[in-house]
Amino acid sequence: MKKIFLFTLMLLAASSLYAQNVQFGLRAGPSFTTLGGDDAKNDDLKIRIGFHAGGYASFALSESLSFDAGLQYANKGAKARDGSSTSILRNGYLDLPLLLKINTGNMFYLLAGAQPSLMISSAVILDNNGNKVTVNGSEVRELWKDADLAGVIGIGVELGAGINVQTTYEHGFINISEISEEIYNRGLKLSIGKTF
Repeated sequence: MKKIFLFTLMLLAASSLYAQNVQFGLRAGPSFTTLGGDDAKNDDLKIRIGFHAGGYASFALSESLSFDAGLQYANKGAKARDGSSTSILRNGYLDLPLLLKINTGNMFYLLAGAQPSLMISSAVILDNNGNKVTVNGSEVRELWKDADLAGVIGIGVELGAGINVQTTYEHGFINISEISEEIYNRGLKLSIGKTF
């Protein structure tokens, strides 16, 4: 998966050097993530608010269709509560959203595609009545697989002057746990972008 990720990244970088009608931009915003799958079913499991930030390139394929490729750092995970104790899973990923963008003929557009991801960090924060302990390092990192692959759908709006706002839903298809059989990333990103 790492080789596919790096090959795709190099291919996109090379194609951007030769492509015409390419626009570049920056994107950032909050992420609302949790875990799904049979092994993640827990009434105490809640949505965790994180963030994402990065850049993108948009390759025009026609008047109404373009291919958007991004590279983002994304903070994902989940939150669980048990009485007065809270545990927060904070996984850091390098996301590569590869999306088809369909312009609807007015300000709005639709997005659909795939997103390979590489995990780059992991931590668990334990909070008991305000006493916080952060556990990170190899002990936590070894609980999770190196890569993920998600399907992405979304909708956005062009506000003018290169500013856009979009929301995307990510549905992980690969089990990300090294110790369970069915744990998947689930998330919603709300992004503000600026195309240059």
